[in-house]
Amino acid sequence: MGKFDLHLHSLHSADALPKPESIAKQALKQGLAGFAITDHNSTAAFAEFKKLQKQNRKLLIVLGEEVKIIENEKCAGELLCYFLQEEIKPASFGEILDSAKEQDALTSIAHPFDIRRAGFAKDLGKEFRKVDAIEVFNGRACDKEVNEKAASFIEKHKFPFTAGSDAHSLGEIGLAGVECNAKNKEELRKAILKRKCKVFGSETTSAFNQAIISAKARIGGKEK
Repeated sequence: MGKFDLHLHSLHSADALPKPESIAKQALKQGLAGFAITDHNSTAAFAEFKKLQKQNRKLLIVLGEEVKIIENEKCAGELLCYFLQEEIKPASFGEILDSAKEQDALTSIAHPFDIRRAGFAKDLGKEFRKVDAIEVFNGRACDKEVNEKAASFIEKHKFPFTAGSDAHSLGEIGLAGVECNAKNKEELRKAILKRKCKVFGSETTSAFNQAIISAKARIGGKEK
């Protein structure tokens, strides 16, 4: 069983710190079999991660993006899009899904019940049936109940799921994700869709804890 952190950010997300090369090194250090880069509304890191994939055959690097959903000129949540070829711009829920399908990408609703973040928290309705999966565990959830509610939801509906640290600093990488038997991207995709994964992880819930992690990343010296 390999561990995969399916939600993390590089310096190409405005609120994150890690460089792509540092992310790959930290992932290996943490014993991950792979990870998905999911920068906010950006695929600027793709070129560098493609090079890192060639250099690190032990790591499975999924190119993805966390895309903002815009409905009635307001943020209505975020979608994690995996196995992308090119960037998807913030747009309506339907438009993002159409763009993802054109690229044969896998979609997952990010942190669906987190009240700190706009989105599907109030009512998933029937819209969730249009995506491939739901993020069942997010390392930056505002509290444990958020992840517990997501877990209850996917169990009730027997729905596919993803999980990740939502890392914005090196210290968070690998704190959460899924475990499954996957040696390549297609096997990982199938494991997700067929619910052949197990969730692992711990929350870095409080703003205080996250501030400490970010401070350590800064104080610990320049990334190598």
